[in-house]
Amino acid sequence: METNSNKENLAEMMADLTCELAKTCNDKENYFASLFNLTPAEFKCLRLFTKTNSLTIKTISILMNLTPGRITHILTSLEKKKFIKRKTDPYDKRNVIVTLTSTSEPFLRNVNANHIKLHEEILSDIDEEKQADMINSMKQLIDALRTWSAKID
Repeated sequence: METNSNKENLAEMMADLTCELAKTCNDKENYFASLFNLTPAEFKCLRLFTKTNSLTIKTISILMNLTPGRITHILTSLEKKKFIKRKTDPYDKRNVIVTLTSTSEPFLRNVNANHIKLHEEILSDIDEEKQADMINSMKQLIDALRTWSAKID
């Protein structure tokens, strides 16, 4: 039987570990972005295009949890680097559609392949028989955090 004290200790450990995980993941993403001469925000934005070739600014803003103004700044930088192009939605002039350029697609395939390779390297530091359990635990944690987040929205 768990006591309140034990539950509090576990909650405190979880709080500390999730903060450390967020910081460490942020450091990893910053390092990885710098390898490809991207800012962390540019990298995160480009990662949104792994499964689609076009998104609206509004969708990007929601997915990145940033203001449309901040998204515009990121997109301007990516446009100067010839990774994306913007065009007005022909069906709704209020929307701007962001698409990848033909030159960015091979670059993004390379970035994504290297991102997976980096995570393979990280996984190699975990006992092979524990890897699947760890991935499952991470999924459960993310689900629990999303459930909590939905309650506060």
